[in-house]
Amino acid sequence: MNLNPYRYIIKRYHSKNLTPSEFKLMNFWLPFFFNRIKIKKVSDDFKHIEVILKHSFWNRNPNKSLWGGALFSAVDPFYPIMIKQILLNHDIETTFLTKSAKIEYIKEAKSNISFSFSITDKEILNIKDILDCNKKYSGWHTVCGLDDDNNKCIKAKIQVYLKLRGENNKRYKS
Repeated sequence: MNLNPYRYIIKRYHSKNLTPSEFKLMNFWLPFFFNRIKIKKVSDDFKHIEVILKHSFWNRNPNKSLWGGALFSAVDPFYPIMIKQILLNHDIETTFLTKSAKIEYIKEAKSNISFSFSITDKEILNIKDILDCNKKYSGWHTVCGLDDDNNKCIKAKIQVYLKLRGENNKRYKS
């Protein structure tokens, strides 16, 4: 028997049976590990994810605030993955990615930064309607980063791109 943990994780990552605890294995993904990004909490339905970017020697600049690249890495993947997983639970397979991102630095980030990613049922219904009509979805989602004192330091807008794939594309054709 040939056990390859990498293949197992990739297979599970694209499965509708992915569990929140399996998803948290992304904490060991090198960009997360070295930037000190940690997934703290994932709801069972993938509609809410809490992430913390820990301030450390490895991700701070000479001004002792967090590097912009570390902040970007902390917000980049979550909305596309959340929406992909929610749609998979509705038997809708998509190709997913972050198409664009805009980050507004409101205040220097000199401590840990917490992000709370959420998506509503209304947003999911809207995405499903757009996919049903256009076979593609491109929409903006916003998340704010709070420091240890609950001050807003970062406002990030993430443009999620989804495209139907496989049987879903055929199912939605008229």
